[in-house]
Amino acid sequence: MPVITAVLGDITTQDVDAIVNAANKAMRGGGGVDGAIHACGGPAILRDCIARFPNGLATGDAGWTTAGDLPAWRVIHTVGPNYRAGQRDRSLLEACYRRALDVADELGARSVAFPLISTGVYGWPRADAIAAAIETIAATRTRVAEVRLVASDEAVYKQIRAAIWLQCPPLVGTGTVGSLFEREPIQYSLRGDPYLWRELRARFADTPLPGDWFTLRTLITDTIAQVVGEPLANRESTPWHDSTAAIHLPEFDPGHGMSAGAVHLPWWAHTGVPILLDRYAALRGSEAVQDD
Repeated sequence: MPVITAVLGDITTQDVDAIVNAANKAMRGGGGVDGAIHACGGPAILRDCIARFPNGLATGDAGWTTAGDLPAWRVIHTVGPNYRAGQRDRSLLEACYRRALDVADELGARSVAFPLISTGVYGWPRADAIAAAIETIAATRTRVAEVRLVASDEAVYKQIRAAIWLQCPPLVGTGTVGSLFEREPIQYSLRGDPYLWRELRARFADTPLPGDWFTLRTLITDTIAQVVGEPLANRESTPWHDSTAAIHLPEFDPGHGMSAGAVHLPWWAHTGVPILLDRYAALRGSEAVQDD
C-alpha cells in the first residue's frame, strides 16, 4: 500500500512522477483542475490528448499524456462521474483512482498526486469523495510508493488529512506521547471525538514522553485548544454528559447525522485527558519498578 498524505497546495506544482487530471470525456481541456493543468503544462498536453485519445475517454477510465512544462513527468487523465448529471454509482468514482494507479504502474511512476476527483463542477459530495479516494487507494495493489491528495483550500486539506488519519493511522514510536493513544479508540462520546483522538495520536507520533505529568497535561490540552479553537479549561465545570457543549469541526464531519464532526470538550476534560494521564502514570510506575 502506498503512503497516502494530504497536501495543501497547487497540483500543477507537485514535483512527482505523475499528476492526475480530473478530465472530461472529450479530453480537450476544460475548467477547474483540468484547465489549470492544460494552462500550466502548455499546448503539448492538448496535442498529446488529441493524438492519443481521438474519441475521448470513458467515465471511470484513465490514460496518460506528456506533462509538458509541468514539474511532473506525466499527466494521468481520468474522467470522473458527474454527480449533478445523475452519475451516482460510487464504483465509477473508485474506478478512477484504481485505473489511474494502474496507468502509473504501466509508466513505472513511484509518486503520484491526485486532486479530489468529481468534487468540482461535477458535484460529488466531498466527504464521500474523500472516503472513496482513500479507501480505494489503500486497497489497490500498486507499485506506487507515495500518493498525495492535493487540495488548494485549507478546510478541504484538513478534512482530507483527518480522513487519512482515520483510515490509515501513522505508526507511533515507543516512549512517545502518541503511544498513549490506541490505534482504534473506543468511541466514548460524539462522532468528532475519535477523529480528534487520531489527530492527537498522529501529531504526537514522534514526541518523546515528558518527564512529568503536568508537562504532559499542558501539552495535550494546549494542542486540543489549537485544534478545536477553545481552551479545555472553559469546559471543565460543564457536566461530561452535556451535549450542548459540543463543538462542530468541519474537518471531522464524515457527513452522517446531527452529531457528525462534534467534539465534546467536557468528555475530554473529565475522561479523555485523565485516561491519558493514568496511562502515563502507569507507564512511569512500571519503569520505576524495572529501575529498582
